[in-house]
Amino acid sequence: MGLTCRVLSGLTVAAFMAMAVPRLVAAQDGTEYKNHLYDKFQVSINFTTVLNNSDARVDGSGGEFGTNLNFKDALGISGSSIQPAISGAWKPGRHTELDLGYQFINQSGTRTLDGDIVVGDSTISAGLNANTTIGSNNLNFAFKYSLLTGEKHNIGLAVGLGAIFFDFQIDATVDGCVGTACETGSVSVKKQVTVPTGALGAFGQWRLGNRWYVGGDARGIGGRVDRYDISIFQADTYAKYFFSSRWGAAAGWYYNNVTVDVATKGGSSATSDLAGKISFNYTSLRLGVIAAF
Repeated sequence: MGLTCRVLSGLTVAAFMAMAVPRLVAAQDGTEYKNHLYDKFQVSINFTTVLNNSDARVDGSGGEFGTNLNFKDALGISGSSIQPAISGAWKPGRHTELDLGYQFINQSGTRTLDGDIVVGDSTISAGLNANTTIGSNNLNFAFKYSLLTGEKHNIGLAVGLGAIFFDFQIDATVDGCVGTACETGSVSVKKQVTVPTGALGAFGQWRLGNRWYVGGDARGIGGRVDRYDISIFQADTYAKYFFSSRWGAAAGWYYNNVTVDVATKGGSSATSDLAGKISFNYTSLRLGVIAAF
């Protein structure tokens, strides 16, 4: 009788442990993972390697064509640079999302000119040393609407608006000159323009496992707005990994190809306003941190 009781007691303990251990392990492993497809807010800070192949043609105030200048080949701007980028997303509902992003792109370069170039109303002679500073910071805003939502996917359409803040300055002097000698043949040109952008496209986000997410989108448009004749194609892909319900890391690839013809303002003279053709063509490789709320 004692033996039977001991056996039954042992079986009872074993059965209890068999049921309890998986629950204890699950509790310790933290199986309650937040689904970051539907975070209310996400904010990210990124370091980006920008591979820039942009070019610009700055026309004269009378409509005369300037020289088409590739930033890298003609002006000595580095083909790659490290630039910061910030972005934020607000999801007021399961099907709607508002995104805001800002990519900084500010570069400078030096090149001794092989031939004469025309920039605006100025002709810069061969042999001069050209110091160029270029800014093309990019602001993007997007409204996204989800057509297909689930625990593992979020797919829909996007409408984007934005602006590219283009600032171009070139100072050309005799190479190695000092003092008043630099005034002979020296040329300084500064032009700037804000280019409006917009695009239509689609996006997709997928949850892989508990912590991994991948996604991407593509968008484009072409048309004329005021004095801007614009063609736009943009695309990106990314992967995210969340360490916790709050913090994560992301790596991504972004492609931007915006070409714009800017007509001369009616009645304008040679001022800082830019007329001509600009191709904002760059790829960026991104690595950053994410905060989710």
